[in-house]
Amino acid sequence: MVDDDLSYVAPWGFDPDQVRAPAPVLHGGQDRMVPSAHGEWLARRIPSAELWLRPDDGHVSALHAGAEALGWLRERATAG
Repeated sequence: MVDDDLSYVAPWGFDPDQVRAPAPVLHGGQDRMVPSAHGEWLARRIPSAELWLRPDDGHVSALHAGAEALGWLRERATAG
């Protein structure tokens, strides 16, 4: 949690545009803590990203889409 809080005010230690691995960016449309515009911003900056804006999910979208995201990653790992 400390690292999450620090990410608001300090450099992340890498640039998102340097990420080359497949990256599903999950974001809940009902998130009251982080606006969905942040997920959109992040997905635009990661060349390999695919934005999954989930309109009915809240702050922790990955809890509802974890299995789907792992399947998405598995497909991309075996395709190469």
